[in-house]
Amino acid sequence: MTANKFKNLATSTLLSYRRYIQAGLTLCAGLGLSAIACSVAYNWEYKFMQAELQDRLDKIATDIQREVSGNLEIIRAAGAFYSVFDGVKKPEMKTFVGSALYRHPSLKAIAWLPRVSDSPQSLTKEIDLDVDLTANRLALEKATKRQEIIATDRQKMPSQNQPSVFVFLPIFSQTPPGDTAAGQPDLPAREPESLKGFTLGVLLVDALVKSALQETKLNFINVYLQDAMAPESEKFLAFYEAKTNRIITDENIINQLQIGQRAYCPDGSSCTRILNIENRRWLLQLRLTPEYINPLRFWRSLTVLIFGSILSFAATLYIMKLWNYTDRIEKVAAERTTKSRQLEQTLQELQQTQTQLIQQEKMSSLGLLVAGVAHEVNNPINFIYGNLHHAREYTRDLLDLVELYQKHYLSPPSEISQHLENIDFDFLSEDLPQLLSSMKIGADRIVQIVQSLRNFSRLDESEMKPVNIHEGIDSTLLILQSRLKATADRPAIEIVKNYSHLPLVECYAGQLNQVFMNILANAIDALESYSLDRGPKAAIDPMAIAITTEYSTPDKIMVRISDNGPGMPENVKKLLFDPFFTTKPAGKGTGLGLSISYKIVVEKHKGALRCDSTPGLGTEFSIEIPLRQEVRQPVPFVSRKISEAA
Repeated sequence: MTANKFKNLATSTLLSYRRYIQAGLTLCAGLGLSAIACSVAYNWEYKFMQAELQDRLDKIATDIQREVSGNLEIIRAAGAFYSVFDGVKKPEMKTFVGSALYRHPSLKAIAWLPRVSDSPQSLTKEIDLDVDLTANRLALEKATKRQEIIATDRQKMPSQNQPSVFVFLPIFSQTPPGDTAAGQPDLPAREPESLKGFTLGVLLVDALVKSALQETKLNFINVYLQDAMAPESEKFLAFYEAKTNRIITDENIINQLQIGQRAYCPDGSSCTRILNIENRRWLLQLRLTPEYINPLRFWRSLTVLIFGSILSFAATLYIMKLWNYTDRIEKVAAERTTKSRQLEQTLQELQQTQTQLIQQEKMSSLGLLVAGVAHEVNNPINFIYGNLHHAREYTRDLLDLVELYQKHYLSPPSEISQHLENIDFDFLSEDLPQLLSSMKIGADRIVQIVQSLRNFSRLDESEMKPVNIHEGIDSTLLILQSRLKATADRPAIEIVKNYSHLPLVECYAGQLNQVFMNILANAIDALESYSLDRGPKAAIDPMAIAITTEYSTPDKIMVRISDNGPGMPENVKKLLFDPFFTTKPAGKGTGLGLSISYKIVVEKHKGALRCDSTPGLGTEFSIEIPLRQEVRQPVPFVSRKISEAA
């Protein structure tokens, strides 16, 4: 019980707040879709940003790699010139080196280091390297052993304090003519005794970075360059700070700067590229500044979110206003519907009232006709009925007188004897008393019919009075007697009466007789139609109407009228008491008999009129009315019945 109450309370609460719930759901759905659209836009912007970072990183790495590769080619070219020409002071060499240094600002200098020499001999007079190569002996030995270019880690030029990288290219003596050892790749490498010296190239790190960043726009993006093969404390090469647009090569300053957050590229490399500088590996990274990660950079997704939220609120407000407008429309529609129903109901009631008035007028006219006929017949029949007794006495006296004459006058005159013979006096004296008895029986029957007609019409009983229910039923049956007789199409309809001993019932006798008339007439119509449908089988199973009266409760009586007709389906039974509903052919029924009967029993007598029917088993109408409209004292229940067949 508590669960049902809680369920009902929850249901009523939800119904009362259903519109607010719908508005909330609409708003939540709109904000959710806005968030999803914002997320999609954000992912698109983020991927676009990653692709943009990757393009910039690839361009910077490509430019640095191309610049370094160009410098190394110049160093190789210088070494080739030197290996061919022994005179390093020739104008061609000076012109080649000078033009190469001019075209490549990141190549600081090219110098020649002989095999046995404590200090290098510069190939150009304009540049004084002033370099101590003691710390690079290991790199020189590695270049000699591998016979290839070797790059060092981060170095500093003593004169200008610029970070740089030294590149050593070993130069060997030329193979004498006719010696094919140099052309055989499978022969052992040349011995260190053939080493003539080294070509030294000095690469400026800041110049390399600067040349790579000239054509790349780095808005709020820092560039960090490291030597991956150097010790941890010596890995730093250069740092480009986007905020100040400067290149920092001092490792002491870099610790005081914010290098930025790690960036992520679509290839999953954390926006890092590896640069191959001959035997060394440099790491190039992009770092994002706080200005770059500003939420305003994702203005498209923010715009989608704001615009979607505004649309969601606008849609919610529109729906709420639409509900108010709908409420007004529904209210107006409900009022108009109510008025329309009232008008329709009023019109229907007027039609029913009109039809009922016509029906009542017909019944009233029939009652007046019946009452008039009964009254007109009643006077002469009373005169006849009243004089029959005297006529019988007078006839008996006259016949006795004739017998006395015959007894005392045995030989009457011939004329009298002839007349007695002509009138057949013996037959006349015997048949005349029987004739008067037959007239007495006919007069009794006429008096009974008149009394039944008067009981049916009940014109003198417009008020509710105690009446004998059985008399009303018998009067109705008497009027319908002609329809109960056998015809050419069907056998006679048998009437079975099961009357209980009932007291007088307080009712409107005339109206109640009308109820009996309607139900019995419908039963006769149903049996006649059923008899026509069955054909010859109707003679085997005779048709009958049973009328039973009994107590339903100590203060109510019930009249049950049943037949053994075809019955009726459930859909017909539901509409049985509706006005103008009929199953009879057009022109034969108005559909008002049972409707009027229902109102008479239920509304005027505070009773009940029910119908129980099963297709193929017949139909039974039950009329239940109280003995008294205001029950004063329960009447003793009597179960004894009197059964008779009519």
